[in-house]
Amino acid sequence: MTVRALVVGSMVADLSFRVRKLPEHGEIIVADEMRIFRGGKGYNHAIALARLGCEVTMVGAVGADQFGDGFLAALEREGIDSGRVVQLRGAATAVAAPLITPDGDAAYVQHPGANRQLAPAHCADLPDCDVLALQGEVPAASSEQAAKVIRRRGGIVLLDPTPPEEITEELLASLTVLCAHEIEATALLAARGQQLDDPVEMARALATSERAAVVRLGAALGATWCDGSQAGFVEPPPVTVIDSTGTGGAFCAALAVAMVEGMPLPEAVRHGCAAAAYAATIQGAEPALGTREEVAAMLELMPAAT
Repeated sequence: MTVRALVVGSMVADLSFRVRKLPEHGEIIVADEMRIFRGGKGYNHAIALARLGCEVTMVGAVGADQFGDGFLAALEREGIDSGRVVQLRGAATAVAAPLITPDGDAAYVQHPGANRQLAPAHCADLPDCDVLALQGEVPAASSEQAAKVIRRRGGIVLLDPTPPEEITEELLASLTVLCAHEIEATALLAARGQQLDDPVEMARALATSERAAVVRLGAALGATWCDGSQAGFVEPPPVTVIDSTGTGGAFCAALAVAMVEGMPLPEAVRHGCAAAAYAATIQGAEPALGTREEVAAMLELMPAAT
């Protein structure tokens, strides 16, 4: 079976800096290296899904500039349908500056650019799909439009709520699965007046009878899950983290494919952890998004879900 995937989301050009530490107030840090990568949560999801063997359609917005041209060409090379990506004159393609420390952790500065102009009207003509991948880097109204359409058609709707500030209760109610990093999970719970320290309990609090929840703890730390009744923890494979950029997109894509293929949630989360661990061993988001074979090799190193 070929999984049909639809991604409505962001595309961001990453100007990636490797630094010895993150700067403090007023401090200038000289980077050891600077490289340019294509990224953004939506783009990462689309590339990761394509490399896992999915038939992928991308909906998004870029500027009529060099970065925008590069995204369209790259989507075509990966075999992704980019016919619903709009190239907007008068808007710049989004740009981010990841600052990556020697332990592989990353902090970001981002200008959202054209991503903020992806409108609900751009999501009016959506193809049928098995899974829709959403993120928080485009207007919530556009994500809500897409989620309603695909959920009504019976597809799986997955959201990576990064950043969480503009995620609406209406959007959350349309999801099949919420896949949040611990930082975003904490923010979503805080908005409801809840403060939890146990990641398993975070997943329980974010899940409902209609929506599963996964809390990502980091590529080297694993993830927790709740399907609305049962909950648990998945231990990741042992890896040395080189760069955490792109690990969330890798995780969400592998999780989504496994769910479409009928795997129970704990096993689907294992696939997500394996994909994220593989991505963490390679610098840059796009180069780190693995194939089925590369994810399968990581799965061999993992214990069973608990």
